[in-house]
Amino acid sequence: MNFQFVKEGSDYSIDAPPQVAQRIKEQNSNYVRLVAKTLIHSEEETKKRIEEWTNKTAADRVQSNTSLSEVVRNSGVFRHVYWLYVQKFVEQTTLDINVSDIFGWERKINFTLDYVLETFTNRFMEIVTERLAAQASLIRELSTPVITLTNQIGLLPLIGDIDTNRAKSILESTLHQSVDSKISVLIMDLSGVVMVDTMVAQQLFQLVDSLRMVGVKTILTGIRPEVAQTAIQLGINFGDIQTETSLQKVVGKLVMKHM
Repeated sequence: MNFQFVKEGSDYSIDAPPQVAQRIKEQNSNYVRLVAKTLIHSEEETKKRIEEWTNKTAADRVQSNTSLSEVVRNSGVFRHVYWLYVQKFVEQTTLDINVSDIFGWERKINFTLDYVLETFTNRFMEIVTERLAAQASLIRELSTPVITLTNQIGLLPLIGDIDTNRAKSILESTLHQSVDSKISVLIMDLSGVVMVDTMVAQQLFQLVDSLRMVGVKTILTGIRPEVAQTAIQLGINFGDIQTETSLQKVVGKLVMKHM
C-alpha cells in the first residue's frame, strides 16, 4: 500500500527528487533500527539516540516544504506499518513468543515512537521560532534604515504606527547604524508618523540621548500638527531637541554647511 501523496517541495511527496527520496529512505532505515534497538537498550540510552536522530531530521524537514502536520501524519503511518511487520514476524517465526513478550515490546516500542514525535516536534518548533524571530528582526531593521546623505549626515524616515516594541527596535538599530556609518548629524523625519504616545516619546528621547553620547546630533523634522498637539497634552517636551518644519530645507542647509 502507498501512503504517499503529491505536494511540491515536501520531503514526503511521491514526486520528491531522487536525492531527497534516497535521503528519506536512509533516515527511515536508521529510524527502523533505532526503534528496534529500544528492545535491548536502556531508556536513558534510547532517549539519547532518539534526540540525536530527531535533532538532525527536524532540521532537514524545516529546510524543505514539509509541514509539521505532514510529519505527524507520517509518524502515524510509520507506527501502523511497524506494527504490521511485528504482527507478521510473530505469525511467521518459530520462536516461542507469548502474549507477555508482545506487550513488553508494545511498551518499549510505543514509548520510543511517542518520544520521537515529542522531541521532533519540540526541535522543529524551536527551529521555526528561531527563524521567525530572525526574520522579524531583519524586517524591523529594514523598516528603520538610516540613509546616508553625506559622509557626516544621515536621515531616518519614520513611517506608520510606532508601538513600544518598534520604538525599542528603532533605538537599537539606529544607534548601531549611526555609529557604523560614522555620521555626526542624524535627521529624524516624523512626517509619516500619525501618533506618538508617552512610552514611544520616551524611547525617542532615549535614542536622542544615546546618539548624543556617541557624538551624533539629532534634528527632528516633519512633526505633524496632531502629533504636536498630542505631545503637548501628554506633557512631552521637545524643547531640548532641535526641530525643523521642512526636511528639504534642513537637508539643504546641512549639505551646504558640510560641503
